Amino acid sequence: MKAVHTLPLISVLMLAPLAQATSITAWVIDGAAERPFFNQAEDTFNERYAEQGISVDIVPIPGYNDAIQSAYRSNDLPDIIMVDGPNMASMVWGGQLQPLDDLVDNSILDDMLRPIIDQGTYGPDGKIYALGPYDSSVVLWGNRAYLEAAGVRIPESIDDAWTYDEFEEALAALAEVDGVRWPLDLKRNYDGEWFSYGFAPFLQSVGSDLIDRDTWTADGTLNSEASVESLERLQSWAQNGWIVPSSAGDNSFFGSKTSALSWVGNWMWPSHREGLGDDLVVIPAPKFGDRAASPNGGWAWAVPSSSTENEALSLFLNHVLSTEQVAKYGEYTGYVPSRHSSLELVPAFAPGGELEIMTQQASDIAVVRPVHPAYPVISNSYGQAIQRILDGANVQQALDRAARRIDEDIEDNMGYPPFN
Repeated sequence: MKAVHTLPLISVLMLAPLAQATSITAWVIDGAAERPFFNQAEDTFNERYAEQGISVDIVPIPGYNDAIQSAYRSNDLPDIIMVDGPNMASMVWGGQLQPLDDLVDNSILDDMLRPIIDQGTYGPDGKIYALGPYDSSVVLWGNRAYLEAAGVRIPESIDDAWTYDEFEEALAALAEVDGVRWPLDLKRNYDGEWFSYGFAPFLQSVGSDLIDRDTWTADGTLNSEASVESLERLQSWAQNGWIVPSSAGDNSFFGSKTSALSWVGNWMWPSHREGLGDDLVVIPAPKFGDRAASPNGGWAWAVPSSSTENEALSLFLNHVLSTEQVAKYGEYTGYVPSRHSSLELVPAFAPGGELEIMTQQASDIAVVRPVHPAYPVISNSYGQAIQRILDGANVQQALDRAARRIDEDIEDNMGYPPFN
């Protein structure tokens, strides 16, 4: 059944000022790229609502996740926070967040990219608990000079993506090009969420997944025959010496230029553009199976269950999720704006823009990470399996181990009712 959103509080607030001055506090991630956005968001909001006596203090917090959990345990959370999208379900299940449906204008909700709505929607009640100002995506960044030297076709849209066979043939050809030490950088130097987020498409594109999203069991899906075959192929690339080792660091693609392709997200665009200039090309996520798939999601606005200043919170959310502010977030950070109307305002993501393929992926092939309280365990288990597989472990055994760990966590929590 389609959700029906009630008239948001902002409609009332536009008619009259609040009876008394109200100040709210927002905790946000402490990122260098994001900080200028938050500074201007605070300034523009406070200027806009000064006559009504409403203001916000946006505070970047180092060690963000630990600070949020510590504040929750001590009952000292601020009025509004940012949450990492895939962790939303765990926080809602634990009673930490309240719905946003009545706080955000329907016109904003209707204009959001569908995967952003899906990321923020809690399945059991169908309500929205988190809304991101951006979406993320992962593409193949390529060095045009190397690709042309290898005679490799360069896809120009998601409909033109490489198949698994084409991808493998490209790697084999690139391995023979002078200057290429490793054809592919998979960011093995990263850690944490990357190995789940960045490698989920190797399953989802072949019809598998990290977990069955109907039964919420991993056994039979994560460790399915399709999963094993796909990851055995990936493992063979590492065994062929085609993948940049973690010991080589971060800049083999854009710095030393010893790798020809890099599978990584939009956050590397500035470094890639600076390092390769006109040789930089953006290649869509390959079709490992019948379809292409790309990861999505990221930090999103959320309201703690302890917050009570709903009128001011509604004004703030509608401000930072406005078309203009979402576009500014994309301009400052290089992330895909989460609203259709905002995409048109950021040239890189608009039709014909340098990152248009990311817009296509976010709109058409993005697969939301499992919205389930067990996601932290799902992510950690699959991520560890990927690292073991790239190090040479038996693929079936690594996936069996991951599936068993996930299912045991869900069983230990009695199925995370009402998900069971």
